[in-house]
Amino acid sequence: MERREQIIRILEQSDRPVPGMDLAKALGVSRQVIVQDIALLRAENKNILSTNRGYLLYRVHGERQKICRIVCVKHTKEQIRDELYTIVDCGGKVLDVMIEHEIYGRISGNLMLYTRKDVDRFVSRVEHANTRPLNCLTDGTHYHTIEADSEEILDEIEDELEKKNYLLKSGQGNLS
Repeated sequence: MERREQIIRILEQSDRPVPGMDLAKALGVSRQVIVQDIALLRAENKNILSTNRGYLLYRVHGERQKICRIVCVKHTKEQIRDELYTIVDCGGKVLDVMIEHEIYGRISGNLMLYTRKDVDRFVSRVEHANTRPLNCLTDGTHYHTIEADSEEILDEIEDELEKKNYLLKSGQGNLS
């Protein structure tokens, strides 16, 4: 039981995803033991989210809640880094990317980008992958869910994206 309490403490103290291997190392167990502990913690109604970069603990009631907003943007593949830097430099976190495809409907992917380092890792993966980013399927138009501590920060992010001509006005995207 103590190991699962330690997992919760580690996740509570982190503001970014914690990889299962990091938890395993810190607690002196295998990654499989961590996976089993996470399943048991979820069964106890612990709000743990699995991402491709690790585990996150959802905020519980009574804690200060983050504010989220979906923005519609459009840019080229070469402008991905600048767009994402703009968001994280203003204090936002890019939670995901979504497109509205004419055949397949809504397609989304988790990003969880909090810092320039996160952005650099993501852009490097995009550049070296044998595939194209989602925005290439929709001529550059896509959506991001952005999280921040306040509406003012989200407004500032939108202002900066608009200055760079990345932000599309309401009605220009079609995410329903």
